[in-house]
Amino acid sequence: MKKLILFVIILAGISLMPSCQYEWIDPIDPDLPEVVSFSANIIPIFNRGCNMGGCHASGGTSPDLTPANAYNDLMATSMIDKANPESSRLYTKCKSGGSMNKYTQPGDPEIILKWIQEGALNN
Repeated sequence: MKKLILFVIILAGISLMPSCQYEWIDPIDPDLPEVVSFSANIIPIFNRGCNMGGCHASGGTSPDLTPANAYNDLMATSMIDKANPESSRLYTKCKSGGSMNKYTQPGDPEIILKWIQEGALNN
């Protein structure tokens, strides 16, 4: 009898519990600048994520993404593919599913891709 009462209490408790609900959140459409500037748009991405922990700052891990060295090191380490921007190692590592995506903010990979598509200028 005790088992039956316990079962009824548990069953009643479960039926009174609110169910989990999930609300789908659409990905943020990044507000891309008209022209992406390496110094104004790309360097801040590196400073916010890559250089904060020191991983890519001052030669800790290649490429060196400090403001003074980032552009030359990206080019020297073949991180940029101007002929096929979507295949650029910098972009593929930063986009969703890439190994460095957790260090970026929503919209950062799209800004990086647009910069490469515009010719990856040191502007």
